[in-house]
Amino acid sequence: MKKIISLILALVMCVSCCLMFTGCGEKDAYTVGICQLMEHPALGAATQGFMDAVKEALGEENVTFDVQIAAGDSNTCSNIVLDFVADEVDLILANATPALQAAAAATEDIPILGTSVTEYGVALEIKDFKGTVGG
Repeated sequence: MKKIISLILALVMCVSCCLMFTGCGEKDAYTVGICQLMEHPALGAATQGFMDAVKEALGEENVTFDVQIAAGDSNTCSNIVLDFVADEVDLILANATPALQAAAAATEDIPILGTSVTEYGVALEIKDFKGTVGG
């Protein structure tokens, strides 16, 4: 059951990813920075499912992933996403709440996709959260 849910989430994330890329299909190659809070089977499965879905949608030769593991440290998440911002990646996948918070604090210009986050409204301090961030 968990694998099915992971696959469905990966597909949804892939579609969201394609919609978030500005000019999807107009670029030759994309770089996706992935900040994963720690090594954990569930987090790893979410990251791998996302990568597989994006490669299937955009073509394996058209996307490069920079996967960084923060070893459970939120300060390391901040350093990782600041490197992604400096490298001007096309999208950041923030895997877990501290990674999402770090990414949201680091950039307003690069699209951020969050996964493995229990409550987005709480994590991003959004009052009256309705389920769509988009900001």
